[in-house]
Order: sequence, then C-alpha cells, then structure tokens
Amino acid sequence: MEFAHEEIDADPPCGKLGFCLTTDLTGNGREDIIVGGHGEGFPGRRFVDAAKQRGIPTFRRLRSAVGLTETHVFWYENPGFERHDVSVTPYLDVGAALGDVTGDGRMNLVAGQGIRHTDVYWFEIPEDPREEWTRHLITDEFEKYHDLAVADIDDDGDPEVVGLSQNAETVFYYDIPPDPRLSPWPDHNRHVIDDNRDIEGLAVLDIDGDGTTELVAGTSLYRPESGADWDAEPIVSGWDRTRVAVADLDGDGDLEVVFAEGDSPELGSHPGRVAWFDPPDWEATVLKDDLFCPHSLQIADFSGNGYPDIYVGEMSLEENRTPQQLLFLNHGDGEFEQRAIATGVGTHEAKAVDLTGNGRPDIVGKSYHPQHHVDIWYNEV
Repeated sequence: MEFAHEEIDADPPCGKLGFCLTTDLTGNGREDIIVGGHGEGFPGRRFVDAAKQRGIPTFRRLRSAVGLTETHVFWYENPGFERHDVSVTPYLDVGAALGDVTGDGRMNLVAGQGIRHTDVYWFEIPEDPREEWTRHLITDEFEKYHDLAVADIDDDGDPEVVGLSQNAETVFYYDIPPDPRLSPWPDHNRHVIDDNRDIEGLAVLDIDGDGTTELVAGTSLYRPESGADWDAEPIVSGWDRTRVAVADLDGDGDLEVVFAEGDSPELGSHPGRVAWFDPPDWEATVLKDDLFCPHSLQIADFSGNGYPDIYVGEMSLEENRTPQQLLFLNHGDGEFEQRAIATGVGTHEAKAVDLTGNGRPDIVGKSYHPQHHVDIWYNEV
C-alpha cells in the first residue's frame, strides 16, 4: 500500500497540540479537521490568560493587532485546508469529542483541560464555522481530562458527556441539562462510575449485543448494575495507559477490543504494545511489543477487502528518531499482516477518515510536543 504525505501546516498557532478530530463543518460533504492544544510558548499567552481570568475581553482582532496571535482551537477547511482560528481557550489537551449537545442536529465540540487545570467546555459552533466559537463551561470539578465522549451511556435516549479525569482518578458522566448553556452544569447532573482509576482510553457502545450500553475505560469493561452502580470486568492487567478501539476483527459476530499503550515507554515501564482481545475470555493476540508511544489507534478498512484493519502511529517527542506508522492488514479470520506505511514523522491522536471522497480512509494527525505540524497521509492503495 502507498500513502502520500502532505504537511498542511508547518506552523500551527499553539505550542502543544492535544486533540485531533474530524467532521464536516461546512456541509460540503468533506471532512474538515479540528485541532486544539495548550498554546504554550507563544508570545503574549500570559497576558491573554491573565485578562481572561479577570474577565477582561480578549477579542480576536485586538489580539491579532497587538501580536498576541495564539489560538487553542482551530480547524482546516477541506478542500484546500485553509486554517481558521476560532477560540482562545488555554490548556486544552487530549480529551475532546464531537456530538450534538444542544439537540438541534448540529455538531458541537467538547474539550477538556490538561494537567493542573480543571475545566471541561463545550463549544457552540456557529452556522458559519469560520466565525468565533462560543464557549460554555460544563464542569470544573476534576483535573486533567484525557478522554471525553458524547454518547447515550444510560440508555435514556439522550446523549451524555462521558469522561476520564486522570489526576482526579475518576470515570464520570454528566446528563446534559435542558439548557446546556447553563454554566457550569448542575452537580446533580454528575454521575461517578468509578474512582481511584488513573486510566486512558474510552469507548461507549453495546459491546455484547444485549441491548444495554457498556463502557470500555482503560483496560476494563464497565456494565451497569442496579441503581447507580457499575461492575468493572478486567479485560487485561499489567498494561500501561492505553488507547482503545473496538470492532469485529475475526468475523465471528462478536466485538473484539484493541489496546495500544500510547504513552509507553515514556510514561510506562516497557515499550508500547498493541494487541487485540477476543471475548468472552479476552484471549490476547499481541501484534507488536516494541513500539514508542503508539498514541494513535484506529480501525478501518484501508485495503478495501471488506475486513477491518488496525492502524497504529508512534510519537516522536524528539527521542524517537524513526517514528513509524503501521498497518496491521486483516486477511480475515483474525489473520493480520504488518505493513509500515510511513516512517520519520511522528504523529499523535491521528484519525482514519476519507478526506478526498474516494471511499478510502486516509490518515490525518499532528505532532504533540515539541514539534509543531499538522499532516495528512493520503491512501493511494
């Protein structure tokens, strides 16, 4: 397989890029790219932060006029990938998701702050997404939100905002209030699923087909019990912080779980592993065990043979001089072939998405830190 690399932005407007998401913002049928991050290291950030903390308006045109041009949420318009800077919101990190918070059928962005910060926001995207996005506070109860989702976790027919707070070691969700613009959302809308869990990786779905929604958080499967209790079933133990993806990989009609140790060995005890786990006993098939921070994990049919493939991308962090992007091509019945599709450019939180409209999933990703770039790898099969 051949993938053609294009760096669409060599100078993004913030210093540490946290999340990468895709959706059609303009309604032209093409997926646009949304990126957010910390903004650290840019001139004037401390002045903007201080003004915002004091409630002083920091209008975008004024910031630009005086050279304070850092932006923490921005997006790239497909085709052409012109960048639009839409929000100054300091300290955003990895935790982010897209979903309809208002119930009007339009997509909203939910994003959380990183270490030593406590806020989760949702952003109201205007009809013209090139205009500034309105920010609303959901909560400031926890700290460092690594994963967020907008999904109906309690099967009441309405979506909730689900999250993992690493520093508060909490798995939680919030019912969306009738007026989601209320800031912050009421405490009684908050539900704690588990605590004392410093984990990464989140998927909300009916994994066993019983009609009840379950939650994969970290390396555990959570099932709702009576009342507000949830039962945690370990899928595997001894794995460092993980990214998670779910699909029927072997064609048996059951959903398998894929984990990649996205921060290992940087924040772990061993090189990063990627493996898939087959229910009901969660038998493990390790695909690779010597990776450097494989923080990008996606499942899609890259080859077009009808079987879901597994994509993993390594970070660089200026330590890994030869970061790889790997495809584990699915030949059916759980048989995979490893293929290196790109080497030399690290990526973080990359997504598999058809950017050209040709029906083939491409890859869009960006650096984390200290590099600054946003990239596309076009799937040329």
